[in-house]
Amino acid sequence: MCLAFALVSFAQDTVKGDGEPVSPSHAIPEAVLKKTGGIVAKRGEGKIVIVNCQNTIDEKLISERANRLGRLLKCGVEIRRGEWNVSVKTPDDANFAIYVIRDDKLPMSLIAVESGWGAVNTENLDSGDRFSKELTRVFALTVGAMCSRNINSPMQPVANPKSLDKIMTDNIMRDMIDSLRINMKARGMTETKVATYRKACQEGWAPAPTNEYQKAIWDEVRKLPEKPIQIKFDPKKGR
Repeated sequence: MCLAFALVSFAQDTVKGDGEPVSPSHAIPEAVLKKTGGIVAKRGEGKIVIVNCQNTIDEKLISERANRLGRLLKCGVEIRRGEWNVSVKTPDDANFAIYVIRDDKLPMSLIAVESGWGAVNTENLDSGDRFSKELTRVFALTVGAMCSRNINSPMQPVANPKSLDKIMTDNIMRDMIDSLRINMKARGMTETKVATYRKACQEGWAPAPTNEYQKAIWDEVRKLPEKPIQIKFDPKKGR
């Protein structure tokens, strides 16, 4: 069971399409494969888009940060290029949007919680470290985590770019995750599921089997019991 749990945890980093198998970089021992059927994933509904509208901050850094946020929250986070203007809206195909912009006339961040979008202004965030912290802050504020009790959280008071240097980490804290997930659910998002094939069969969302191990598990889980429970009618109880 411990090994199966470890494989599921590892697989969070390698989710593919809906119902597709997830393959760790190392081979799964046959005994474990026989018992679990391997790992499969079902992508959640909805997504958060990060719209890059500038060229100062390397898109690779933005992508790395977006992937980390997606893994943590078990949701789809997509990077795309776009244009910025103050009348911007969340794209029709997204539940939330974070715009990465560069404008010397705007503050370091803009948040429109009710509209589901926020903007990180890179005008004074040329440092990758500062940018990562501010991106996390804007992401959290936009999606619905306004604060954290953790003193190392990036959700500490920030007055200017230099204030970001006092923040210890760009990570989302554990006490912020519930608020984020509640708001994501309220806007129609669901989490990505990653589980053993056996667990997916038991929960009813497993794809059709692709090998002999999965076929055996599929048949086992779907098999009717040889001696099903029989409930006799009781006229006194009316059932």
